Amino acid sequence: MKKVILYGQAFLSKMLFYDAIGNENFQIACFTADAEYLVNNPLRELPLPLVSFQEIKKLFPPEEYDMLALFDESSRMRERGKMYLKAKETGYQLRNYISARADFAPDVVMGENNVIMGTTHIGLGGIMGNNNLIRQNVYLGHEFTLGSNNMIIAGCTIGGECRIKDNCFIGLGATIRNRVTIETESLVGAGSVVIKDTEPFSKNVGNPSRIIGYHREEGLRMSAPS
Repeated sequence: MKKVILYGQAFLSKMLFYDAIGNENFQIACFTADAEYLVNNPLRELPLPLVSFQEIKKLFPPEEYDMLALFDESSRMRERGKMYLKAKETGYQLRNYISARADFAPDVVMGENNVIMGTTHIGLGGIMGNNNLIRQNVYLGHEFTLGSNNMIIAGCTIGGECRIKDNCFIGLGATIRNRVTIETESLVGAGSVVIKDTEPFSKNVGNPSRIIGYHREEGLRMSAPS
């Protein structure tokens, strides 16, 4: 199995580096970042090379290495899909990462460039698209459907048979009842409890959650991650 290049956000790359220690199925070859992010990059503290993205194909060719793209773009969620496509256009095979400490059902069908961090439960019979980030201590119930370019932040509880579409952000510690649909580009705020379907491009907060606004034109944006 090929070694993997980690491309993108330094904090997530560092977190995954430590989570993957000892994982024989996911060995990291190097880190890469766009040239403007190389100066004072904290990844230089780790014992692997940090290479300019503009030089990566020459130094670590796609024929010999795979790639995983990591982006924490909670302030500009539409950028997640754009950065994923930028990585895909390089010609590398984009890998999934499933932590060895995750409880991940064996029959889940998934696309590529998904990140499942440790101490998560990913239920039986689920279907997952591309470029999703699921942080620690998430419970994602059985027979879920998860689209692409979503972020599910630590400590969320999502009931069985839920449907989460594309470009959604589920904030810290949120709870979603069984069989609820989270529509495209929905924001579910930290600690919120969702008991009914959301609306596309809506901001949902509270217990039970209520809509406090929409972001169809500007996209889902926040001043800081939840």
